[in-house]
Amino acid sequence: MPAITELILNNLPVGLLVIDRGGKIVESSPSAASILGCPQGAFKGSQWGEVFLSRQENLEFSEVVLDAIQNETPTVERVTPYTSPGGDMKYLSVISSAERGEDGRIRAIMVLFEDLTELHRLNEREKHILEVNHRLAAQRAESLIAFAQSVAHQVRNPLMAIAGFSRLLERTADDSERESLTAIREEAKKLESMVKAVAEYSAITVGPPAQVNLWVIIEEAKRRIAEHPAVAGKGIDWQADCPDMNVKVDRDLIALALSEVLLNAAEFAGPEAAVRICAREAGATIKISVADNGPGFTREGLRMAFDPFFTTKAAGAGMGLTRARLILNGHQGTMDIDNPPEGGAHVVFTLPVEPLPVEPDALSD
Repeated sequence: MPAITELILNNLPVGLLVIDRGGKIVESSPSAASILGCPQGAFKGSQWGEVFLSRQENLEFSEVVLDAIQNETPTVERVTPYTSPGGDMKYLSVISSAERGEDGRIRAIMVLFEDLTELHRLNEREKHILEVNHRLAAQRAESLIAFAQSVAHQVRNPLMAIAGFSRLLERTADDSERESLTAIREEAKKLESMVKAVAEYSAITVGPPAQVNLWVIIEEAKRRIAEHPAVAGKGIDWQADCPDMNVKVDRDLIALALSEVLLNAAEFAGPEAAVRICAREAGATIKISVADNGPGFTREGLRMAFDPFFTTKAAGAGMGLTRARLILNGHQGTMDIDNPPEGGAHVVFTLPVEPLPVEPDALSD
C-alpha cells in the first residue's frame, strides 16, 4: 500500500470499507473497526457476507451495500441502526458507492459510515420534550376552549337583547336619553366583537398536516392582512431570509397564525415600518421568527401577551396572539416573544420537522 494511502486510511475520522466484486473486504480504516465495535484488523481479507449478513439484527445496515451491488445503484445513503458484537446499539450514517470499470461492471464497493448515535439521542430527547410540552399546552388549551365556549354561549343572547332594545329605545328617546342609549349600544357592540372572537377561538381545529412550501405560507399570511388599515398604503418594508423549504403543517392555520404576528408588527412598527421574517432548521425543529422596528413589548405585554382579551391597541379584542399560540400548540410547536437588544419586538414560532403522535403515557416517562 502506498504510504500516502495508508496515512489517509489511518487518519480518517469516519469508517471506510472497500469491497471487491467477490465480496471480499480489501481495505479497511482503523476507525471502521472502532465505530463498528470490532477488533482492529477484523475486516481486511474477510468476506462481507460472513462478517455482516450472518447477523440478523444488522440487516438494515447491510442492505445499504446490497442495494449498491444488486440494484447497481451508484450511491446509496441512509441512517440505520447497528448493533455491535458487544451489544451496543448505535445509529450510523452509511453511504455506499460503486466504482465501475471501463466495461461498466462494478469493480469495487466503497462504504463510508459515521457514528451519529449521540446526535440521534439528542434529537430523540428534543422530540420527547416537544411532545411533553405539547401535551401540557394542549391541556391548558382545552380548558381555555371549554371556558370560551361557555362564555360565548352564556353571553351572546343577553348581548343581542341589550343591543336590540337600545336601538328600539333610541327611536323614541329625547336627546338627553339618546346619548346614554348610544353609549349602551356601542359598548354592547364591543362585547359582541369579543364574543365573536371567543367563538372563533374555540372553533379552531388543526387539520391533517401536509407538506407546503414556506414561502407559500409567508405570502398567504401577507395577503390576509394586505387590506387592513394598518397595512394598506403604509409602504411596509417586508424583508425575508428564509430557505426554499417545505414544512408539514395545516397551511391555512399556520398562515393565519403568522398573519396575526405580521399584523401586530405592522401596527406597532411606526410610519417607516420594517418587518423581517427569518426561518432556519434547528435540530428536529423549524424556527420561524418575525422582528420589527417598533418600540417592542411593554413589560406588561411580555407577561400578558397571550392572555385572552389583553390588548394595548385602541381597537380589537386582544385575541390575535392567543389564537396564534393555540394554533402552534395544535402543531406540537411553541410560540415565544421577547425584546431583542437591538430594539423592536421579536416573535418565534418553533415547529417540529415531523409532527409526532402523542403517546398516552408521554407525561409519565
